[in-house]
Amino acid sequence: MLKHVTNLNNKNTFIRGLLKRDGIFLLLFLVFASVYYIPFISSGPLNVHLWRQADCLSITDQYAKGASFFSPEMNILLADHNTTGKSAGEFPVLYYIVGQIWKITGQSFLVYRLFYLLILFAGLYAFFRSLHILLKDKIWASVLTGLLFTSPLLVSYGLSFLTDIPAFALVLIALYFFLRYAINHHNKHLYVSLVFFTLAGLIKTSSLIAFLFLFGILALETLGVPTLHKRKVFSISVREWIGFTLVVLSVLAWYIYAAYYNHQHGFKYTFNNIWPYWMLSSGDRASYLSGIRTFTSHVFFSRSLIFLLLYLGIINLFMVKRIPLFAYLANIVIILGSVTYFILWSAAMPNHDYYFSPLLILFAGIIIPFVYYVSRQFPSVFRGRIMRIMLWTFLLLNFLYCTEAVRLKTKSEHGAFPMVGSQEFVNLMRWTNSDVRTNWYRFYRMRSYLKNDIGMREEDKIISLPDVSFNVSLFLSGYDGWTDFKKYHTPEAIERLIQKGANYLLISNDDLLNKKYLQPFIRDSVGDFEGIRIYRLHMGMFSMQKD
Repeated sequence: MLKHVTNLNNKNTFIRGLLKRDGIFLLLFLVFASVYYIPFISSGPLNVHLWRQADCLSITDQYAKGASFFSPEMNILLADHNTTGKSAGEFPVLYYIVGQIWKITGQSFLVYRLFYLLILFAGLYAFFRSLHILLKDKIWASVLTGLLFTSPLLVSYGLSFLTDIPAFALVLIALYFFLRYAINHHNKHLYVSLVFFTLAGLIKTSSLIAFLFLFGILALETLGVPTLHKRKVFSISVREWIGFTLVVLSVLAWYIYAAYYNHQHGFKYTFNNIWPYWMLSSGDRASYLSGIRTFTSHVFFSRSLIFLLLYLGIINLFMVKRIPLFAYLANIVIILGSVTYFILWSAAMPNHDYYFSPLLILFAGIIIPFVYYVSRQFPSVFRGRIMRIMLWTFLLLNFLYCTEAVRLKTKSEHGAFPMVGSQEFVNLMRWTNSDVRTNWYRFYRMRSYLKNDIGMREEDKIISLPDVSFNVSLFLSGYDGWTDFKKYHTPEAIERLIQKGANYLLISNDDLLNKKYLQPFIRDSVGDFEGIRIYRLHMGMFSMQKD
């Protein structure tokens, strides 16, 4: 009995200590997450980039149906001569885990988003703990973490089905354990850090900007240059070099396997190569800056925070002897790494906001060196009331901005958004949300209709026109098959798909009904759901018409 009471007292003491140290952060996370996520926590894919979201969901669903880990598949049947959906991209560990959970819960967007919420929380908590160790101030650590949590990019894609933000969260966890290693040189912290860096790199190689910086520090210190005043971050041991090298080799090994797997099956759904500015067409170049200014930059951070990062990044350049070399190089190298990434994938930046995800590391690379300097050189200002009031006010304004931007990035179709400001961005997001709800979600709403009214079987295959994505209409409707990605615009092409097993044709745009190449295949109408026409397909339909 006494032992039980002692254990209970120890637990209560631990909880009280945890709340005293982490309570502000935990409260901020709970409030911010509730405001951001409750409106769409159980929703399916939203807003722009349905294509990419559907690809992630499709792979996950195939794992739930029994696909093996090293044989990822999707709904679209473009592999193995149009008979399977086998294709590999990023390391599918997150898809696989959710797929196994779906085997128990059934397909659930809520489960998927909650799983990603746990990863996001772990990443932000690790960032908070890192800041608390460095700054020794729970308020600054909480508010700076809160500021990072006001990036609409991090918030909206943190609970999307894409893996970019989960990879970034894993990097934040890796950096926390590396900080612990830099302080105490306990090998376990190094190993845990490298494991999380490996997972992040396997999921998104572009997330490894911070890892490459640390690898560079290891090389520099091996040459005899201390980067923390008169001491080194690393112990300069063989295990450190082996560990960092293994991270690189592990990432390379997966992507070599993925390339081999895709070559064997003849289909790849991701384009794992650079996409620089000079690859754009002349028309796309003309609207390049406009796309970044009116769309993607609004999702990265608020204008005020973007300009703050710009100014502090420049100020840091003039503190070469005022902060540790490690912090000074972090500012320079992470900025240079981000610029290099931006150049190599710049063609995607005007239209693909999630490509900005690796650039979130700029927040840590710029903010931490500057705030660390202020905390050491101007402690009275750092902990002063005026500074705290300014800090909380800035956090509140950015929270309000992010709340508006996230609503636009998810479901809002009406209303004013004064904090966002850009009417072009507002109009685009509202129109996109309306299009997703009225056009694309028809396919999800028709699932029971296809099964119960039409009598379609789970193994039936469909052709969905005019969808030009890989998996959007296929995943949402719940069936394998083909979209118009390969432009099946001849009766012979449709006939070949029937030979591959196509049982039904779905047409979601009535303009196609007058197309000559489709006339042989729209004679056996079996249903209509919210304007999606459904036709049963038979072998030899084109041949019979010719006869």
